[in-house]
Formats: sequence, C-alpha cells, structure tokens
Amino acid sequence: MKKLNTFFNNYMLSFLFIAWIAMNLWMYYGVGGMSDISRVSEGHSLPDLSLSQNIVQLKTLMTDYGSQGRLYYIKYQFRDFIYPLVYGALLMGILYRLIKPISFNVWVFVPWIAVFFDYIENYFLRISFYDYPNLVPYKVQIASLASSLKWFFIFFSFLLIIIAYFNRRRRYINKHKVNNPPNTYVNS
Repeated sequence: MKKLNTFFNNYMLSFLFIAWIAMNLWMYYGVGGMSDISRVSEGHSLPDLSLSQNIVQLKTLMTDYGSQGRLYYIKYQFRDFIYPLVYGALLMGILYRLIKPISFNVWVFVPWIAVFFDYIENYFLRISFYDYPNLVPYKVQIASLASSLKWFFIFFSFLLIIIAYFNRRRRYINKHKVNNPPNTYVNS
C-alpha cells in the first residue's frame, strides 16, 4: 500500500483527471465517436450506456445505426478499451487518498471490478456487432449482465467515495475539536 501512496500523489491524480476529461472529449467528438454515431442513427445512444439490453433491443439499435453507425461503433470500441483504465485508476486514486489505508484495503480496489466487467461488456458487444444481423443470444446476455455489473460497481465506487469523504471530514472535525472552549460570557 505504500507504493500506492507514492503513486497517487497530487500530480498523478491531476494527470488522471485531465486524462479522463480528454478521453471523454475524444470518445464524444473524435471521428466515429458518440456524436457521429448519434448523428447517423438519428439520436440513438450507445449500448454501453444502458444498464442492460436484450437481443431485440440490440438488433433494433444496430439496424438503426446502419452500416456507417456500426462502423463508427467498432472504431469507438478501440477507445473504449483505453477508457476503463483511466477511470479505474482515477476512482482508485480518489478512494485511496480519502481512505488512506495503513494496510491492504479491499474497498480501494472496487473500481477495478467495474473495469473488469467493462472489458467483458466491450468484448461481447464488439463480437455482437461483428455477428450482426445474426446475433447470438448468449453473447448478448453476457454483454447485458456485464453492463449491469459494470454500472453497479461504478455507482458503488461513487458511494464509497462519498462515505470515505464524510468519514474523513468527521475524523478531521473530531481531531480539531476544541474540548474546553473559553467562556466568552461575562456576568455583570
């Protein structure tokens, strides 16, 4: 855990935050990004952004994407293999800095569970896009389950950050609390 303390310094967290912003901009505005996919599919979003999907929804989405939208999504997927590393490291760094564990702490690694399921989701969605129009139900089900678990662990990571923040504030207040405040009232 001491190596994590050295790694997650202010510079690294700043770098990860800027990298996260840059990745979001690239994923949205880059060629074949979310804006291009939305434009060619008349406003549809990505299957990665939904909590779950079924074979009918995914096939309808792929049909609405058209060949250009499906090609854009495949290009988008290459970026989505980098993005989980960035948000996983950022969330882990924030949790580590808030918790400041002395020994091994499992809560610090929760964002990497989300990253793991994100990669499973990406893999099976990519395969499904290649399989179109003959989607394989179990592949879509695995992608859907992985998507649900990814979002659960992302939300759970944010909940842990909120809890860790308030615990840290509470410890700070208790540490700096004045036990015997001076009497400012004068009886006249």
